[in-house]
Amino acid sequence: MAQDVIYTANGNRLPNARITDITDDRVVFSVLKDNVPSTYSLQRQNVLVAFRKGNFLVVSKLSPELDQAKQELQTFLTTTVWQDKDFLLRAVPFEVIPAKISLENDDIVNYLTNDGKSASISKGELIAIFYKDGRHSLIREATEIAPILATVQKPLSANSTAVPPQTTNVTPASAPEPAPIKKPDLEATVPSANSDSPSATPARPTSKLVLSEEEYQQYRKKALDRVEEFASYLKIIANKSNSDYERNQAIEQAVSLFMPASTMEVTSNSQPGARRYPIRTYLTNLKRLNYKSVNIEWTEIQYLKELSQAADGNYYGVITGQQTFIGYGRNTQYTDITQKNVRVKLERYHMVKNGQDDVRWNLLLGSIGVSAQAQ
Repeated sequence: MAQDVIYTANGNRLPNARITDITDDRVVFSVLKDNVPSTYSLQRQNVLVAFRKGNFLVVSKLSPELDQAKQELQTFLTTTVWQDKDFLLRAVPFEVIPAKISLENDDIVNYLTNDGKSASISKGELIAIFYKDGRHSLIREATEIAPILATVQKPLSANSTAVPPQTTNVTPASAPEPAPIKKPDLEATVPSANSDSPSATPARPTSKLVLSEEEYQQYRKKALDRVEEFASYLKIIANKSNSDYERNQAIEQAVSLFMPASTMEVTSNSQPGARRYPIRTYLTNLKRLNYKSVNIEWTEIQYLKELSQAADGNYYGVITGQQTFIGYGRNTQYTDITQKNVRVKLERYHMVKNGQDDVRWNLLLGSIGVSAQAQ
């Protein structure tokens, strides 16, 4: 079960987990720990996607007819997809690229195409990599990837075809830093973690389905402001001198900034590993912390990954910030400094106004992860 993984809607990744059965409203799965299987179940809507031997199953795509859903599950469990190829899943336009990977690092993938030519692609263009040995790597969050995988109508195979990518002569032993990605209509460049310059973003044509340059800059700033707003609510919730009403109102206002099922990843100097909590649970726990006083500051808020449009038409990005947590006891002080990465989603929706279909955009925050913790 080393290649069996399940991703849930609250952002959890369950390794060594295999779906074993489907009911009308639940997914039954087995998790292997210390070679001992344990059986669990979750509601269907709480399970996004399962991987097994290079194949994947998007639970939302299962038939509403139970017998048919069970048959689809059986096909998934008994099908091995990969043969002698790796597969790169490019975001925009969505494309499955059969490949033989020759080099992979944090920024770039070098590979051979079907006709044996050398090619290279920036990881900023990818949503996932499926390897020929059955492993997979998700470049973006499962909540973003699952809807895209749901558009694939049949299992991928080593005979998949794709539009040939632009080839380049890259020496595997010394791959260069990837050049900025400049797709004329959809994809934004991916700057370094220390860059916050709007000028790095290529021009975009005006369209109801694609943001104009002016709209892009407005929403880009709005996303940063949204993270600043969340940080301000944290200060209110943590401040014990505020009334319960004020702190509860801040919790409600903070939760309203997030997509459903978003989570906060937390770490502790005294406890190894990281834990994830639903946003509301995290904020409620913050309010109840047993300290005489608490102070939370967010600084250096900037883009880690610029907003870029994905295959589903929505824009996604990552904003990073340094969180300093200080808890004051009677005679002690606890300090924790972490780098937090906040997922951002600019979601389009349609409204009918005066008989005309009008495209609108809604900005929401997503799950927050920890990228680094100060010692």
